[in-house]
Amino acid sequence: MPFLLVVAALTTAVLTATLTVPAKAAGLPQELAARPSATPLVTKTITLTAPSALNTTWKRIQKIGFGAAASKLGTSPDGEGLILGPSYGVQVPNRTWWYADAAKLRLAHYGDTGAYLGQVKLPGKYLHLGYFQWQNPVALKDGSVVLTSTTIDSPALLRLSASGKLSRTALSRFVNVHSTDGIYLYGFDDAGKKVRVAPVSGKITAVTWFRGQGGRKFQLSVNDGYLRVLRPEVNLRLDLKASGLADKTVHPSVQALMSANGRLWVLIVGFVELTPDTNQTVAGLISVSASGAVSAVQPVRDPTSPADPGDGHNLGIRYGGTHPTMMFIDPGAVRVHRKR
Repeated sequence: MPFLLVVAALTTAVLTATLTVPAKAAGLPQELAARPSATPLVTKTITLTAPSALNTTWKRIQKIGFGAAASKLGTSPDGEGLILGPSYGVQVPNRTWWYADAAKLRLAHYGDTGAYLGQVKLPGKYLHLGYFQWQNPVALKDGSVVLTSTTIDSPALLRLSASGKLSRTALSRFVNVHSTDGIYLYGFDDAGKKVRVAPVSGKITAVTWFRGQGGRKFQLSVNDGYLRVLRPEVNLRLDLKASGLADKTVHPSVQALMSANGRLWVLIVGFVELTPDTNQTVAGLISVSASGAVSAVQPVRDPTSPADPGDGHNLGIRYGGTHPTMMFIDPGAVRVHRKR
């Protein structure tokens, strides 16, 4: 049985403990399968490995530290003795980055290599009881950035325009956003249905397909032991194996984004149960072309850390870009790597 589709935030609870969707990823459907396809099914095997250092095909482009200075990102206690870093960031088409810096009640602006460019502070009307309650920044083709509300009983989007103007759009229901075609947002509503959201009007429309850059359609379902990937004329079953543990079932969660050249990049992080009390994390990054060609598996490091608030995407691709990035919220700093 499928248990989870595209996960916006990979948390330690998902990867190493249970199959329960954590509160940080609330709103995701418990079960969802890709629609049947008339295209013949092709089955391939994907072998995942234990998380490791990124290889030389990646280049670190940012290391932004935490601290009180305006050029540094803020931190906050989680109430259980841990210090959480900022929320995630996203790259807009002009190659700059915006970070959701909750502790400092702002959106912080950085250049591609991490140079501080300024900030947009959130006025009180965009805060809830004085707190920054927005997450999962998504960049659109017009240069704007859209975040989703985390305020209970107040579904909404916060939009920062390319000119730096803030606006809030109320939604009729919560939507967990996973993808964008640069114009609309795509995700699941609180009933687990696939939907499209218009960022300016807030209109929510039921859809069959998600769309990425160029309007390219895809579906992705996540199941114990395998993934299903559908694209026009592509019908893939990707059987997941753990290196050295071929007899064990991989329980995966994924993030997926479309690049400008039509490759669907999929970050897979999961676990295998070694004993009733011990799990092994496995991971890998692949891409699927428009014709269904599947790349070799790229090793990746563990996407989580004790400082990670778990409220955004590790995997990113700039609108108009073809090289994916990986973002890690680590103790002491955010690190971003780009695939060469």
